[in-house]
Amino acid sequence: MELWVAFGFGAGVGVLLGFLFGRQQRQAPARRLTPPPPPLAPRAPPPEIRHVVMDEGAANVLNALNNRLAAIGTLADLLHGSPLDPERARALMMLHGEVRRAAEITTHFLELTDHPIGAAEPCDASVVVNGVLAERDATFRELGVKVTRNVPANLAMVACPMAQLTEMLTKLLDFALRRLRESAPPRELRIDAIEAGPSVVLALWDSGPPLPVEAEQRLVSPFRFTQTGGGGEVEFALARALAQSTGGSLRLRLRGGTSGAEVVVTLPKSVLGPLARTSAPAQALPKLRILVVDDDQVNRQAMELLLEREGHDVVAVENGIEAIQRLGERDISFDVIVTDLQMPRLGGRALYEQLVDERPQLAYRFVFVTGDQARDETRHFLESCGQPSVMKPYDLSDLINAIGKVTKRRP
Repeated sequence: MELWVAFGFGAGVGVLLGFLFGRQQRQAPARRLTPPPPPLAPRAPPPEIRHVVMDEGAANVLNALNNRLAAIGTLADLLHGSPLDPERARALMMLHGEVRRAAEITTHFLELTDHPIGAAEPCDASVVVNGVLAERDATFRELGVKVTRNVPANLAMVACPMAQLTEMLTKLLDFALRRLRESAPPRELRIDAIEAGPSVVLALWDSGPPLPVEAEQRLVSPFRFTQTGGGGEVEFALARALAQSTGGSLRLRLRGGTSGAEVVVTLPKSVLGPLARTSAPAQALPKLRILVVDDDQVNRQAMELLLEREGHDVVAVENGIEAIQRLGERDISFDVIVTDLQMPRLGGRALYEQLVDERPQLAYRFVFVTGDQARDETRHFLESCGQPSVMKPYDLSDLINAIGKVTKRRP
């Protein structure tokens, strides 16, 4: 009986509260409901640039090429400051510049892959145009070429690495100069640049001899025809491949039977901000004891001499096994271990991982120097280990700064 009373009392209270609440809602003035603000659109993640996937053989070839370039570049660095006559000093500077350009080509080879349009490294096309024209200025004067450029200073950034765009435009200029040599004066070259929607269009016109209607097919297939009749096919085809690798295009605009031809390059505007990739000046370091580990004899000896010239005490060995032996000598301590990754017997990665387990205080002293840029496993290891790395061929300032990072943060 008491249970039924409790249930009845609870039900009565519920009905009363419901009646009062409903009455209040009916008597309240109608209010306009304000719709909630629309949700913020989620910020799109930055486009991801995917790397080229190479097989083992191609990755080994690229690694070997970078090793040779590193050796040549380091030897050129060693010759800087030597007493040379002006002609040999100029040749040395040109040699060093060519090594840098060759290194850039190997880097761009890895960038020839599918990626979102506009996601490539941005650069200022007007700066590149002015630079390549300045490089060919002596040839223009020799041939008496009148150069006209219509390139706005505030031209939008294009989605193409600066070195790659430089390579592309240089090849197109060489293509035009080859044609201009075959033409009689007056000789003219004109470069125009405009923005067209999401793209930047560069047009290069020369007053060389007229091209036949089948010229474009021949130019984009440089090794297909036995009789080319005009030359310049390789330069044109390589420039076209570079343009297409960034999501752009390159085509030849013929002028009928009149003289001259025009090459039109269309490149996507950049969706990223400008990136600064210049090497920082080399920092001053105290005298250090450095262990260099590299199976390539020329690279090993050249780096040893270069670091000794910088005032450091250097020991150079051929592989990780010899490095372990040197590190096991208790009367010898090293401030920095500079090692290649790919080596026979015991490579740089295995050396590092062994010391992480056995002597972790030494693992913080590693600087990796490698020409193996193509393998995903190499990139993932360098990103995950947290130690400084320098890609072959390297600038001396990059190597010195990487060594400086190790000496500052080691325990």
